[in-house]
Order: sequence, then structure tokens, then C-alpha cells
Amino acid sequence: MHTLRTAQPSPALRPFVRAYAQRQTAADDATVIEVCPAQLEQILYFELANKFDIWHSNGKHQTSDDVNVIGCHSAFAAHAELKAGLDSFAIFFQPTGFWRLFRVPGSETTNRGGIEGNSVLGSSIRVLWNRLGETRSFEDRVGVAENFLLCLSTRALQLNPITYVAEHVFQQHGAIHIPDLARAAGLGLRQFERRFVRELGISPKVYARVARFQSAVDKKIAQPDTPWVDVAHNFGYHDQMHMIHDFEKLGGDAPAKFLMQLGNMRFPALSNS
Repeated sequence: MHTLRTAQPSPALRPFVRAYAQRQTAADDATVIEVCPAQLEQILYFELANKFDIWHSNGKHQTSDDVNVIGCHSAFAAHAELKAGLDSFAIFFQPTGFWRLFRVPGSETTNRGGIEGNSVLGSSIRVLWNRLGETRSFEDRVGVAENFLLCLSTRALQLNPITYVAEHVFQQHGAIHIPDLARAAGLGLRQFERRFVRELGISPKVYARVARFQSAVDKKIAQPDTPWVDVAHNFGYHDQMHMIHDFEKLGGDAPAKFLMQLGNMRFPALSNS
């Protein structure tokens, strides 16, 4: 049986973490193909049994490692081939949470697919992988992860003008004007855009576009009876065709079909965070 368990972080970690998730498949489960759309969260995946395959949009094939760092993606990224015998635990970070806790700039992981975790985070992340593997229940795994992250949070980096703006864009679902952001950061427009790309790996315009797309997806997941035309209106799309164009670019297909292909790769614990 294919099961997904999710949970939100403790209040102390909400500035850094959006959600935890555990995916398990039985030995006789059929393979499931699900899409990996554009997203702003950095994700840590811990593979505790069999691995899964990733087929990137550029044709590259990748098999997951024991620990995988998934950075922000500014366009449709890949298809994931979820096989039998999986036992995966994942931590979904706030858009700047991974950087603040691990001191790895977003620009180093953006649009790079899955990166082997030890090479990015060092031996301590292997210790966490071992502890998660020795723990069986989802609740206890969340506790193990929280203890690890709480220790990091005591020396977390503070938001700087660029990352503060990035958090604001995310919270506003991408509904912003770039010149206003530059003024809020105390920078000229071109200087602001260059610094944003240097620190986060994508332009502020693209970042806002992905934030709006994610928010629209999460809204539909949380409230599936909401008509697509209302989703388009609520998140500032000019019209429904504008939304469809964004979904095709960022999710790989038109909204309704995309949502069917997405499966449970995004889940209500993200929508409600």
C-alpha cells in the first residue's frame, strides 16, 4: 500500500520549515509516475530503503541518493518514478529556511536537480540519515528531525534585505511589483535584480511567478471545489488563459490535467503552512 504521512513543524521551526512528509510503498505496489513542478522550497529527501528514479525535463536520468538536496526550480523539473519498497522521509523548507539553517546559498542548489546530500552538508547529515533509519514511526522521525534542526536554529542566519524581500514575495503569493521590492530593499532596480539572482539563483520576476503558481496549486489542493476561474482571479492572473500558460510552463500541462499527474507530490500540510 502506498502511504503518505505529513506534519507541520513546531512553532519554533516554522520560520525555517514548511512541512515534513513520509512516503512508503509496499513490496508489491505498482510503479507510480508523478510530476515534479516548479517550486520554491528546498527539500531534503532521506531514502531509507529502495531508491526512486528521476527523469528530468532535459532527458537526464538520475537515481536518488541516500540523502538528496532538491533546490528551487523555476520551471517544470522532472517526472519521479516511485517504485515498490520505498521508505522516504522529507523536510520541506521555507524558501530561505534551508539557507538560514545550513548556510548554503539558494543559488548553489537552484535548478540543479537532486544533489547528493553529504557533498553539500557534510557528515552531520549522514548522522541524521542513520537516526531516521533506526526510527520506525513517522511521529518519532519528525521528533528526530526537529531535534536536529532546533540545534541549528540557535545559530541560524538572520534575514538580509534580499532574503527578507524573498520571504515577503512568498507570503504575498507573488502579488508584488518588482520596483517596489527594490525600494523596500533600499537598492536601485538593476542592482536589486543582480543581487537577487546572485543570492537565490533566479530573477525576482521568475521567483514571484513561481510563488503565484505554487499558491494557486496549493489553494486548489486545499479547497478542491474552488472553480479554476476563481483560482485565476484570486491570484492575480489576467484571465484563465494566462493561468493555463503558466501551468504549462511551470507544471508541464494545463491545470486540471496537471493536478491529476501531480498525485500527492504536494499535499495539504504545505497548503496550510
